[in-house]
Amino acid sequence: MRDEPIRVTELTQMRAAMHPARWRVLTELFDRRETLTATQAAEITGLTPSAMSYHLNQLAKAGFIEPDDAADGRERPWRAMGSGLEISGQPDAAMGRAMMQNILAEVTRLLSAGPPSGPDGTPWPSSYTHTQLHLTKDRAKELHRRIHEVIDEFEDDTEGPEHEIFWIQGVHPSGSSEDAASARR
Repeated sequence: MRDEPIRVTELTQMRAAMHPARWRVLTELFDRRETLTATQAAEITGLTPSAMSYHLNQLAKAGFIEPDDAADGRERPWRAMGSGLEISGQPDAAMGRAMMQNILAEVTRLLSAGPPSGPDGTPWPSSYTHTQLHLTKDRAKELHRRIHEVIDEFEDDTEGPEHEIFWIQGVHPSGSSEDAASARR
């Protein structure tokens, strides 16, 4: 279903999504909720259309995108098979770093646009929060579930100005690796 996020639990799917060009195209497809051709995707990523065609096929094999009907039959448009990715599998260290780099690039892209304007043209107040919680695995799962319940409640909101709201949630070990090692002794 295209209104639901694609649940990613397998390392092979994570690898397919983590290439920076693939990640950029996926986020564009999820954000636009429209189609992209290899040529359009190449313009976004700076790759050639033939290289982008390869990457689009890899995303399709992973179950993230599918071909859409071509309007003119010359180029094949692709569409997302869900509303986003929900990655809950356990990545290896290299995959975890790639995931963080892609998220950082996405946040940088979003923030570089500056604050949106309100109806009267004045900048809309931006709000950024950084909170660090120390939770057990079960409590972290509960927090994740409850946050997504709230997001689901607001997802189809058609009232008010159109502003891009983003949410980032991540997990990292509490303390440094030295702290963790001494705690095990």
